[in-house]
Amino acid sequence: MVFRLIVAGLLALFAATSAHAEDRQLTFNFPQEKNAFHDAAAEIIRQAYAAIGVAVVFKSLPAERALQMSNRGRSDGELMRIEGIEAKYSNLIPIPVSHVTAEQMAFGHDPTLKIDGWQSLKPYRLVFHRGYKVAEQNTVGMDRHLTGNDVNAFTMVENKRMDIVIANRFSGEKIIADHGLKNVVMLLPPVQRDPLFHYIHSNHSDLVADVTGVMKSMKQHGDFARILNQFGVVSLGE
Repeated sequence: MVFRLIVAGLLALFAATSAHAEDRQLTFNFPQEKNAFHDAAAEIIRQAYAAIGVAVVFKSLPAERALQMSNRGRSDGELMRIEGIEAKYSNLIPIPVSHVTAEQMAFGHDPTLKIDGWQSLKPYRLVFHRGYKVAEQNTVGMDRHLTGNDVNAFTMVENKRMDIVIANRFSGEKIIADHGLKNVVMLLPPVQRDPLFHYIHSNHSDLVADVTGVMKSMKQHGDFARILNQFGVVSLGE
């Protein structure tokens, strides 16, 4: 009898938790530039939360503003960011399972220019969007200009007001194609590769363990790879 009561209590608790989760809808910040890479990352996160009965929606904001909004709790977190931003944005909790890897690329006029890490960019006039943390951190002391978005940055290089624009590979490729840019080419190899992580506001810390468990399982069973392939997201390789 006691055993049955314990089991019944546990089932009731689980049902209550599940029902509460299903009533929740979270809003995560999405990069301003819509492309296959960002869409694939969003689909992975959407499926992870769906597995625990939580609906998610995404809204697009400028990168720096998005972080401030998330940290203040005015949105529920970030779709994807580099590791370690919680040191500055202390209300954001990383889910410790990287779901995508960003290829940070340099785009310039001369296709023969050799790229060998961040220091190889030092002789050039650089431009990238404000809030692009990995670029901000690695170009301190260089000749750099920050813009409101990637399109403005690419336009400055197209018009030869700057030498090199730094951007995520998929954002850069899409901007070049969409805007018919003729004077900007992607330079190889990538300046840097970075595993990216999903961040959630501490208001929702009760979900961290469940989301982490689901994402670990998804990665282990090949769901990340399947979704990335579905969106045509293939790494350039080493």
